[in-house]
Amino acid sequence: MEVQAMVGVRRLEVAELSSAKRLFVEVFQEAPWHDRWTEDQLDLYFRDLMDGNSSLCLALYAEEKLIGLCMGRVYHWYEGTEYDIREFCIAKVWQGKGMGRQFLDLAGSEVAKLGVHMLTLSTLAETSAYEFYQQVGFSVHKDARFLYKRLG
Repeated sequence: MEVQAMVGVRRLEVAELSSAKRLFVEVFQEAPWHDRWTEDQLDLYFRDLMDGNSSLCLALYAEEKLIGLCMGRVYHWYEGTEYDIREFCIAKVWQGKGMGRQFLDLAGSEVAKLGVHMLTLSTLAETSAYEFYQQVGFSVHKDARFLYKRLG
């Protein structure tokens, strides 16, 4: 069910970090993620996401309240400029109401102004997020795989 609300998107400002961190923890401490962030690790992670020339962190507001985050980096690839979304979330009370789709549309419009031609992201396959991203037009690259290796 889509909700009509006064929404807007803008770059996340340093002054909004406390609200952004609260939203992030609220969303990702729940299923299916079950993240357990310490304050120090969260500070470092947000610094990683927000520092640097290629950083692009967007915030979604509904009724003048922060309800969504889209955080990532802009990369210049041989096929053109891409926005790699590292974190995307919508406040729990706004999930399932069309706000995620609306936010991705607004974010896409914003980054297109910067010459971005493609959005990229990764998520866990056995989550509702995986299905959501496909429903809003993301495709699974047939040749790509996300790989990792634990050290120690």
